[in-house]
Amino acid sequence: MRWFKYILFIFVSFVTVVSNAQSKLDINGYISNMGQSAFAKDAGNDYQFLNDFILHNRINMTWYANDNFTAHLEFRNQFVWGQSMANIPGYANEFARDRGFFNMNFNWWQNANNLMNTQFDRAYIEYVTGKFEISVGRQRVNWGRTLVWNPNDIFNAFSYYDFDYMERPGSDALRMKYYLGTASSAELVAKIDSSNDLTLAGLYKFNKWSYDIQFMGGYVYGQDIVVGTGWEGNIGKVAFRGEASYYQAAENFADTSGVFLASVGFDYLLGNKLTIQWEFLYNDTKTLIDIEQSPTAIFQAPSTSKSLSFSEYNIFANLSYIISPILTANLAGIYYTDYKGYFLMPAIDFSISSNLYFSLMYQYFNLELHNKRSGSNVAYARLKWNF
Repeated sequence: MRWFKYILFIFVSFVTVVSNAQSKLDINGYISNMGQSAFAKDAGNDYQFLNDFILHNRINMTWYANDNFTAHLEFRNQFVWGQSMANIPGYANEFARDRGFFNMNFNWWQNANNLMNTQFDRAYIEYVTGKFEISVGRQRVNWGRTLVWNPNDIFNAFSYYDFDYMERPGSDALRMKYYLGTASSAELVAKIDSSNDLTLAGLYKFNKWSYDIQFMGGYVYGQDIVVGTGWEGNIGKVAFRGEASYYQAAENFADTSGVFLASVGFDYLLGNKLTIQWEFLYNDTKTLIDIEQSPTAIFQAPSTSKSLSFSEYNIFANLSYIISPILTANLAGIYYTDYKGYFLMPAIDFSISSNLYFSLMYQYFNLELHNKRSGSNVAYARLKWNF
């Protein structure tokens, strides 16, 4: 029960401190209720359905102690009920899996058709003085420049398909940052994960030719040396961004077993209503996610930025159109060359009021596995209230 005592200690300590400074406490979050239905054809060519509901509550708390010190505590509670627990092996355990050094993700209970989970993904303190910043604890360290796949995001790899987790995971890390000018900075981050593996890396960022450019390098996942670069700017009216990383095993630094990943993306706004996005990913074949043995691995977030897809070449496109001030339509798609397959995700977002939203989403995968073409479907309906 060490994990529970640790989380309870953080929460009680935070509330005790901020109760003496209510004027410096900021609390926000949301509550959402999402229904989802996953369905695919079985061997008899009949559709089989798995229906679930997720009641999701997020709390974000920030305490501004003074001009220098800030404390952050953010967590989410998820109550899940439906058919997936009984039909997908390891479903409940996946909810409680924590990749950080501290186990701050747990199920209050789990049974045949429901579970209750709490996950702390931000719990850190931050100190700022002049041009220097230092933060320690579970925090988001985002070095990625592109939108879908991030070879530079060596601390917090995430899955594009997990659209309901917009905050993205955090890392148990020590972060130091120094601002060298108005558009340049240097930072150093050290992270330890659940396997006690160390990631230690530095980033240098500057502006040149109207582009934000970065170079990074370090020792990652307790085994690799990594170097990388990223950029973000414009070609005329088109936003242009990209990033690339090369990983080489520290024990075999002189051989040719390294891994290279790169992503490049473009955004274009047409007439203030239509946004067009395009992105390309190359993922070295030596680190592809294996979906031949476990097709459900598609939906799981990648554990590292060294392995971002199950296909060597990936092409993404998205159209977003503002139909009215309260209604937006999206259509996203990905083509995977290795499996002659594709992914589609149409969505509609409706703003009922300034803080109440209704969304409909649909995810469809069509892949050629074991010389047989198969498709899987997941439909979502979500009502979300922000506070």
